[in-house]
Amino acid sequence: MHKRLWVLPILAILAIGVVAAACGDNGEKSTATRTPGASPAATRPAATATPAASPTRPAATATPAATATRPAATATPQATATPKATATPAATATPTASAAQIDIVADAMAFNKKTIEVTAGQPFTITLDNKDSVPHNFHIYTQKGGTSIAVTDPQAVSSGSTGTLTTTITQPGEYYFQCDFHPEAMNGTLTVK
Repeated sequence: MHKRLWVLPILAILAIGVVAAACGDNGEKSTATRTPGASPAATRPAATATPAASPTRPAATATPAATATRPAATATPQATATPKATATPAATATPTASAAQIDIVADAMAFNKKTIEVTAGQPFTITLDNKDSVPHNFHIYTQKGGTSIAVTDPQAVSSGSTGTLTTTITQPGEYYFQCDFHPEAMNGTLTVK
């Protein structure tokens, strides 16, 4: 009888430990798995049991708790700030100046105008109307015998036809024009202001 008395406190401690283990989670889920073989009851020293018919309390066995695994936290990608679009100023269209129109008539081996005036930096178009029976053209030079600036298209305007010349002169000054077929009789001054 004396030998069985020390078993009762051990069984009581084990029962309290099992109850405490089952209730001690306080709602927290544990990822540890409890197995019945790992209970402290398995490590206690074996009591020498005698086959007596005395009523003994069966030892409490720990029921394996359901293994509640906490799902691994998945990283939520942080939203990255999208840079604000900066407004690009719209290109403003530079108004194109319409070409000034100048009409020249070639008749009786002469131009109807000996002087012409245009604005510097403004495009101009000269239309040559050939009323003579021979070809003519209208050619602008930097000076008499100087560098060519522009000539009518076609370069040889036939009798009864017209030719045009469109250009822009940016440098103010006096320029020379002529008919390349009859330069001594058909010439004049172009003034750029």
